[in-house]
Amino acid sequence: MSELLGGRKEVIDAPAIELFQYMITLNKREEDELMEKQAEFYINYLTQIFTQPLYEKPSQEFINAKKEFEEMLQPDSMKKQNRKVYEWDFERKERLEGK
Repeated sequence: MSELLGGRKEVIDAPAIELFQYMITLNKREEDELMEKQAEFYINYLTQIFTQPLYEKPSQEFINAKKEFEEMLQPDSMKKQNRKVYEWDFERKERLEGK
């Protein structure tokens, strides 16, 4: 923390709330860097896979292993996005149109 605040004396003299905010900021920055690296690995993997043509039909084991590997490589932020399922409420739509 002293590298952000200037030195040991500044860390000791700083209010605790301010120090906690710096810690939260550092933690958030590290998480963002990790997510960025995960996304970069995933994009590089997809780029390499899609640039290589398949010469023969892959087996079902290969397809399953590839899918499992892609899910493992996929960044956490994308995993959360993929889980969202939206359904349209047709009854509500009909009631609104009927008014």
